[in-house]
Amino acid sequence: MLTVFGLLSALLVYIDLYLATFIAQNLSARLRENLFDHLQRITLDWHDKQKKGDLVQRLTGNIADIEKLVNDGLVDLLAGILTLAGVAIVMSLISKPYTILSLTIAPILFLLVLGYTSGIKAATKKKAKAAGKLGDVATEDIQALTVIRAYTLEKRENKRFGLHVGSYRAAGLRAGRLQAQFTPLVSVLVVFGTIFVVGIGGYVAAGNGFSFAFVNIGASTIDVGTLILFLTYLKMLYQPMRDLSKLTTLASNGASGAERIQEVLDQAPEVLDSEEPYTGEQKLKGDITFENVFFGYTKDRTVLKGITLHIPAGRKVALVGYSGSGKTTLVKLIPRFYQLEQGSIKIDGVENSQYPLHVLRQNISMVLQDSILFEGSIRENLEIGRPGASMKLIIDAAKKANIHEMIMDMPDGYDTYVREQGNNFSAGQRQRLSIARAILRDSPILILDEPTANLDVEAESEVMHALNSLIVGRTVLTISHRLSTLGNVDEILVMSHGQIVERGTFKELKRNNGVFANLLKEQNRYSPDQEEVDSVRSIYATTSELISTTAPHMTAVTPGTSSRIAVSGNSANTSSKMQPYVSSTQNGEALEDQNGQHEAEAYREKQVQNHRETPTKAQIIVQIDGKINGKYRLSKTIFTIGRYPTSDIQIPSARVSRLHATIRWQHGAWVIQDAESLNGLTCQGQRIDQLALVNGDSISIDPTIMLHYEELRQ
Repeated sequence: MLTVFGLLSALLVYIDLYLATFIAQNLSARLRENLFDHLQRITLDWHDKQKKGDLVQRLTGNIADIEKLVNDGLVDLLAGILTLAGVAIVMSLISKPYTILSLTIAPILFLLVLGYTSGIKAATKKKAKAAGKLGDVATEDIQALTVIRAYTLEKRENKRFGLHVGSYRAAGLRAGRLQAQFTPLVSVLVVFGTIFVVGIGGYVAAGNGFSFAFVNIGASTIDVGTLILFLTYLKMLYQPMRDLSKLTTLASNGASGAERIQEVLDQAPEVLDSEEPYTGEQKLKGDITFENVFFGYTKDRTVLKGITLHIPAGRKVALVGYSGSGKTTLVKLIPRFYQLEQGSIKIDGVENSQYPLHVLRQNISMVLQDSILFEGSIRENLEIGRPGASMKLIIDAAKKANIHEMIMDMPDGYDTYVREQGNNFSAGQRQRLSIARAILRDSPILILDEPTANLDVEAESEVMHALNSLIVGRTVLTISHRLSTLGNVDEILVMSHGQIVERGTFKELKRNNGVFANLLKEQNRYSPDQEEVDSVRSIYATTSELISTTAPHMTAVTPGTSSRIAVSGNSANTSSKMQPYVSSTQNGEALEDQNGQHEAEAYREKQVQNHRETPTKAQIIVQIDGKINGKYRLSKTIFTIGRYPTSDIQIPSARVSRLHATIRWQHGAWVIQDAESLNGLTCQGQRIDQLALVNGDSISIDPTIMLHYEELRQ
């Protein structure tokens, strides 16, 4: 029989503990999921004001406090309540007056619990806040380790972290001190209660009556046996009180955690979907209209003031202006990251608030300044753009973003693991992966927020080339402080103090000499490229003697010559490579042959002398993707070529360096010279440093960009 009771007791203990663990784990899991889901839906404005480490602490540490309370305290709490109720009922059946007398310490115990619990709860709440601050400081410093080491801030940050550790310790010590006082006080109170009950019981058992207030116990109504039985029950009655007193700190920690979690859950979600059913198109065209839009993050600070704007579908628009002018805020209103105060934003003629959020945002892609990659494989990161996309679509998007070859060079290819924040990739690689993700999404509206701000020249060139594939056929809004990258947009909007103050093309705004021109001037003030251009112009415009000392006598050759001359800047090294001068007549026949070399040499000298001072009338035709982009007449002695806004021949392409090449009149010929560009110059399949041009020459900057030299009639 004893064995049966022992096994039954063990089984009940197992069920008791397992149920407590089961309830605790399921409760904490549901709390975490609900809290995390709600955090994703709260307004971005609220998130901007919060500490990230504190939010993580609420999501992990505070829910862990509740889990611990349920796991460790639930069993004791239920057992204590059931024991108190059961023992009180049994004792009342034996003697109701004596039972009431035994419970007289309960009100005193309640007041004691109330007094200490409030203090312990306040201390645990401070402790929870201090833990959140600790998490915030730790998160901030771990993310900024490079800066901390660069400025030797280790001691300073240790001190700052130590201050919050001290606050956390002080709050924990206060809660522990109050708990240390409270538990023995309960024990003392129980002891005095026991002494009081035993004393009254012995007094009555000795043949005396007892009367106090509404409690009347007759003489000899309690004998020694009943008194011993009551003492046994009294121990069982008071023991749960002792046990529950030890749970005060645990309960206070759980209550403080619950309050901090509720503070987040009380925050309203960003925007609500329209209650009306949506039956419209799932794929939008991308026509965007702003109608008298006003918006501010706070009531007393309006960021956008009466914005009225129409962007037709497929149009590429750039937003520029000083920091704080409202550029980023304007584009964030399109996917309804914030709720408008006044006015409306329409997409394809329908207010964006009428679209379900999932429909609206599926039609918008964003490439931000800081590329975000998630832990997982490269393929999983790209699939974010289109969940369930086939491998063929993923590879096609990666190729368009110029990232496929880099991925295939990795040992695991598209299954390569991406570490936290994509730290195992360079900034340019992360940005191109983001672009591939946007290409895969294939949305009609594209928002580019400073996509090349943190990149070096080479990475910027690669990203810009990838963007050229992404922007085709989409409505594009580009935010950029690098004004030199805006050559491919249809229109530039200049914002200042929440309003659009200028709009037009790059050249129009530059000529207007307004806000945009001032921005351009400020940006170019300390540009080394501008100084280089000025220096080149100064050198070649002031003296022809200086030119003659830096370059040899140039030759012009016909396109039909099998070997074109890349003229070097070192005359000593070039003399052995120089070919006889060949000039074309009107009918294109050569004047020089092997048997008449001396006559041809004399003719060359005469031609050079005649044309040395008067430049040949000619023009440069720029051709991009087989289409003529512009014609530039060579009307002065030196021309600069590049994507830089001040270039004489500006070619708005990422494949063109800011100062790519120069064309100058020198020794009776127009000479094109590479300016140490990234992609260089190519003529007839050979890389050249400089070349004397003849009529019909074609110089390649990029497979898609050609410069055609054409001489005009004199």
